[in-house]
Amino acid sequence: MNWTKLPDNWWCNEFGDQIHRYEILDDEDRCQIEYHLRHAGERLPWSGKTHTLAEAQRQLEHSRMSMT
Repeated sequence: MNWTKLPDNWWCNEFGDQIHRYEILDDEDRCQIEYHLRHAGERLPWSGKTHTLAEAQRQLEHSRMSMT
C-alpha cells in the first residue's frame, strides 16, 4: 500500500483511506500527538485513532487486507 503525504499533516493511500495528524493539549497543557484514521467511504468522521503514524498505517492496511 502506498501512502502519499499531503499538506497539513494528512496522508492518503490509493484506496482513499486517510490519516490526519493532530496535536492535542492534555489537561496539563502537554502536547499529545494523535493520528485519526478514516476508511474510504466510511460515513463516520473517523474509524479510529492511534499515537503513531506507523500504527495508523498498519491498522488501515490490515483492515483493507481483511476486506479482500
